[in-house]
Amino acid sequence: MAKPLHGTLVWTFPSLWTNPFFFDYKPWLAVVVAVILVSIICWLPLIRGLTRSISQLTAATGAIAEGQLETRLSLNRRDELGRLSEAINRMAERLSGFVHGQRRFLSDVAHELCSPLARLQVSLGILDQRAQNNQKEYVEGVQEEVAHMSGLINELLLFSRAQMNASATPLTRVNLADAVRRVLAREASDKTLIETHIEERTEVMAHPEYLFRSLANVVRNAIRYAGESGPIVVSASEKDGVVSITVADNGPGIPEAELEGVFKPFYRPELARQRETGGVGLGLAIVRTCIGACGGIVKCRNRSPKGLEVEIRLPTPKP
Repeated sequence: MAKPLHGTLVWTFPSLWTNPFFFDYKPWLAVVVAVILVSIICWLPLIRGLTRSISQLTAATGAIAEGQLETRLSLNRRDELGRLSEAINRMAERLSGFVHGQRRFLSDVAHELCSPLARLQVSLGILDQRAQNNQKEYVEGVQEEVAHMSGLINELLLFSRAQMNASATPLTRVNLADAVRRVLAREASDKTLIETHIEERTEVMAHPEYLFRSLANVVRNAIRYAGESGPIVVSASEKDGVVSITVADNGPGIPEAELEGVFKPFYRPELARQRETGGVGLGLAIVRTCIGACGGIVKCRNRSPKGLEVEIRLPTPKP
């Protein structure tokens, strides 16, 4: 009987992981795929619900921060997000009550001041007729102060009226070119160069008086601060159902940190602290309130190399 032969068997593989003799990855791969699918099926609805609720919370708080205090959340959740939405609704309701009361108080005070101020103006008119020549200077000084108070009260009334009735403001089709001509007829002077680039057919949806006062305040500010620095350009363009109205000047502009603050009531930049040159700080606040009541927005930005541009955006009439 022959003796068995002794030898060495050499078996080579490119990889141990792909060789089923040592390791079969297919069952494990099936397990991993199954786990991933089960996780997606179980967790995807929860994650989508969380992201949707967080998006609603973000949108609501952003709207409240922009002054839309009537915003309310309707998240039917019993977890922490649901309690947070309830807290945001209570906060918005209380803020709305405080702001409404403040606006009502401001409106009532301004309205009550109209009658005694009117009587004071009548009395000053009579006093001016009876005053001697050496006394008329003092009477004229008082009349100027009373006229300033009257203008302030009128602006307060317009400001509070636009805030109180923003949701019920009736909007009509307004021809923009006609409105700008009315504004320039009242505000422009021979010393100021104002250019207009507005098509005659351009129309917007707005309250006529609110639009007129807004444009007048913006043009008046441009004349006051930049009337001697070059032409003031009033232009308009239409895109995607929105008309963009811009009033651009070549004046000193506004510091970047104060661009948003100029729309706050009674806010005046450092260069406008004097009443003789800067008014009372209600002009642009009235502009934002009136344009907001018309369903539009207003922004301002500095131009390069110098100047300021105020942009008003209003919707176009529906066909």
